[in-house]
Amino acid sequence: MTQLEKKLRTALRRFGIGEQDSIIAAVSGGADSAALLDALARFQRSEGRPGSIIVAHLNHQLRGEESDEDEAFVRDLAGRLRLPVFTERIAGAERAKVERKNLEAVARSLRYEFLLKVAESRGANVVFTAHTLDDQAETILMRLIRGSGAEGLRGIHQIVTLNDRVKLIRPMLGIMRAEVIEHCEHYQLAFRRDSSNFLVDFTRNRVRLELLPLLETFNPRVKESLARASESLVRDEDYLRGAAAEYLAGSCEESGLNVKALERAPAAIRRRVLRLWLREERGDLRRINATHIAAIENLVSGPSGRRVELPDGGVVAREFDCLRFIHIGAIEKPLEPVELREDEPRNFGGFTFMLKRGMARASLGLDNDGGREGFTAFLRESEELDRLRLRTRFPGAAYIPADARRAVKLKTLMIRRKIPLTQRDRYPILVMADNRIVWAPGLPVAREFAPDAEDEKCALIVAERSGKTSGKTSD
Repeated sequence: MTQLEKKLRTALRRFGIGEQDSIIAAVSGGADSAALLDALARFQRSEGRPGSIIVAHLNHQLRGEESDEDEAFVRDLAGRLRLPVFTERIAGAERAKVERKNLEAVARSLRYEFLLKVAESRGANVVFTAHTLDDQAETILMRLIRGSGAEGLRGIHQIVTLNDRVKLIRPMLGIMRAEVIEHCEHYQLAFRRDSSNFLVDFTRNRVRLELLPLLETFNPRVKESLARASESLVRDEDYLRGAAAEYLAGSCEESGLNVKALERAPAAIRRRVLRLWLREERGDLRRINATHIAAIENLVSGPSGRRVELPDGGVVAREFDCLRFIHIGAIEKPLEPVELREDEPRNFGGFTFMLKRGMARASLGLDNDGGREGFTAFLRESEELDRLRLRTRFPGAAYIPADARRAVKLKTLMIRRKIPLTQRDRYPILVMADNRIVWAPGLPVAREFAPDAEDEKCALIVAERSGKTSGKTSD
């Protein structure tokens, strides 16, 4: 029995793989996956476990005839072992070009989709891939070079949940590639060699072919050392992530992530909270690195109104005492202006507006402060009110509020009334035909349109939140 078989048998016991389990073995045809399949088949014959083995091979069509020869080799290997085999061909490079994504990431995503599909079609609950300790060491070094945090330096996860029933397990993460080759030589097991693995144009290949051999001149067991460091990080990271998850649960509000609570958190917890929160809001952390997290952390101690743009769209914005994640699709163009006429309701910017003319001021009993509670205001009656329009803000927008002597920027008034940054570009502003600002919900009425003490008649405007953002008028 080879060293690979001994270690793999221990892994199968640790993962509880028994006679009832059906295993999907991902086989590329290379030494690692060929050795995994061979050892699994030997265990099945001698021990009756796993219960069944299904071979799965995805041809990404990246290397022309060589890719087709890999597929034929896997089919032949499965046939010799008398195992069922599923293969599929997908033009990975074309998919990556269409989606404008990294080829390696697209290929990995397609591979996992294929493996899950095979598992579901055969009723299997476990997928095995043949990642080794060498792959783990290479991954850790690549992420260290990129500046990954503790989450990234934990390396390749040994168990990944594909759905609520199927798990992907990497049982060979404790096995060296040298032990794989020794197993293949011991049983005279043929395997395919991927020519692209020797091209130094790829970072992983340079790490494998240049960096790791150099590090082994300092420490011949550097791969094991990197794996041990990763295992230690996993234990620490799991504890800190648990603490961060509790902190996140106490910091989330309907309007976003409370920065006051984050300010009190230790730095080690705060960054993990931000990662967990961003993953929930964004759906994943793809292309998010330590630099992005540090920039978002700076928003916690910075002023309201700042934002951080993220890869693949999306923005994290500081809005007063909260952080908000804004999907790129949620950033909409300003609405087209609409006229506001008497007794004709208008939906605009999330509000429904109603204008009443010729009202007796004495009967209203209102303070003309912008109506922060009910979004109401009253104006001096004049013919100019025939030309009222609703529009969104514009460059240089400013006016003199009724309770002030100098013009104040619209942006300043919005900040004072805590109108979120993400709402300001679509927030309704009531103006005259020449764009003189009259009023906005929650803001003071403009001084030139506020009624004087002797005015007996005035116009009343009521704005109610409608939950609509359409610029269309309603009858």
